[in-house]
Amino acid sequence: MKNQISEISEHDIDERIAKFVCYPSERQVAGGAERGFAWLMTVCGAIGMWASMSLIIAEKQKLMHPEGVLPCDINPLVGCGKWVGMWQNEVFFGVTNSVFGLAFFAGITALGFVLVADGRFARWLWQALSAALALGIVWVVWFMYQSLVVENSMCPYCVVTWFTTIMLFVHVTARSAQAGHFGDKFADAGRAYARNRWIGVGLSYGLVIVLVVVFFWDQLPLFFV
Repeated sequence: MKNQISEISEHDIDERIAKFVCYPSERQVAGGAERGFAWLMTVCGAIGMWASMSLIIAEKQKLMHPEGVLPCDINPLVGCGKWVGMWQNEVFFGVTNSVFGLAFFAGITALGFVLVADGRFARWLWQALSAALALGIVWVVWFMYQSLVVENSMCPYCVVTWFTTIMLFVHVTARSAQAGHFGDKFADAGRAYARNRWIGVGLSYGLVIVLVVVFFWDQLPLFFV
């Protein structure tokens, strides 16, 4: 009994050390993901789908009633009505960004459900997903610039997709690096990245909030109109 307790204790210690150091599990190395990550990816994808679909509905309402006020037009600084028909909202082929967003987040949600069902992805798919989310971050930065600097207005549904994309980018790239999908030479850095991923998310969210405050400093009272 004493040896059994000792063995269990040693096993528990090894698990705790592995968790702290962020060594990848066998499931992760094989292309799968832990249950918490799988659900996070699924929920983030669903939130992104909701935001994209809500924006599509709002755009349809605006086109049908150009003089009407949309439910998402919260105050002079936050609203989606202003963006309907603007070139920043129809960058590719004249199609509204929300359609591409809906397709993108639907794909994320589907992949998340596969992981929830204990599915496995090839290394190239994790690399492709990380690259796609990196492009998503570039898009977020560009649209933030258009919102805060150029147009001085924020679409609330777009802001939701900003935060969702940031969350997905950090967690997916951290998980991919942790599992060695970017190569063994990045494995140590990947484990450190994965261990501090929530700090990365928090700092990114904080930076977005600071930028909003800085660029809207003289107009902050309008947020409460």
